[in-house]
Amino acid sequence: MTFLSTKTGQFTYFSQQLGEHDWSGKNVLDFGGNIGNMLRDPNCTIDEERYWCLDVVGESIERGREMFPKSHWIFYDRYAFFFNPHGAKDLKLPGIETLFDYIVAYSVFTNTSRTDMLDLVSQLEGRLAAGGALAFTFIDPNYRAWPDRDPRNNFVWRLEREIYLENTLDIDVHGLAERAKGAEWFVLVNGEDLYLETEEIRDYELERTYHMFYTVDYMKSLFPRATILPPANDEMQHCCVIRRT
Repeated sequence: MTFLSTKTGQFTYFSQQLGEHDWSGKNVLDFGGNIGNMLRDPNCTIDEERYWCLDVVGESIERGREMFPKSHWIFYDRYAFFFNPHGAKDLKLPGIETLFDYIVAYSVFTNTSRTDMLDLVSQLEGRLAAGGALAFTFIDPNYRAWPDRDPRNNFVWRLEREIYLENTLDIDVHGLAERAKGAEWFVLVNGEDLYLETEEIRDYELERTYHMFYTVDYMKSLFPRATILPPANDEMQHCCVIRRT
């Protein structure tokens, strides 16, 4: 199975969230950057030789290296429920001597456990240069990203998206949405198994999807020094920004 992403717009999203559009001369680490879609964004101002990409999918690293040979591509063989189920759990970040002005992670911690997020955010903070910023996205289940054209909150949108992707009618959208009400965080596994405020999930022979959701207030409690920003660039994902002062 391939995990190559063709989505662009990540640079535009993060440049809006960080309030700076000219990233030339800055060292950038794209954590979970897949094939380097930050660089494929037509608005991107990152110097190719100052871009690093870490990803748990080896194929995406190879494809990115082919497209952008001046950049730095590192396969990170850490366990991920769907994207790298045979990777090593709790594997530390690979050693990189460079410190980064910007570290970004788009839709990475939306697919990893809470424990992994806390561990990796702490490690990534240690790779920031003075004055640098770490920005990563998360999804608030209760937020309505496009209220003028879509009445669904983010969680219902995901459930109905799973129905479309898997071509099934077996997902109990209303029941799952009712169960999730009031939860500060939860994970949806394989589109239909809901675990509220726990990471203790059963073993799966088929590891298809793992979607994490956090309310804005809960993310503020996890990262009290961070600035939590609403979605930008017509996206559904909030942004958590932690700056090294």
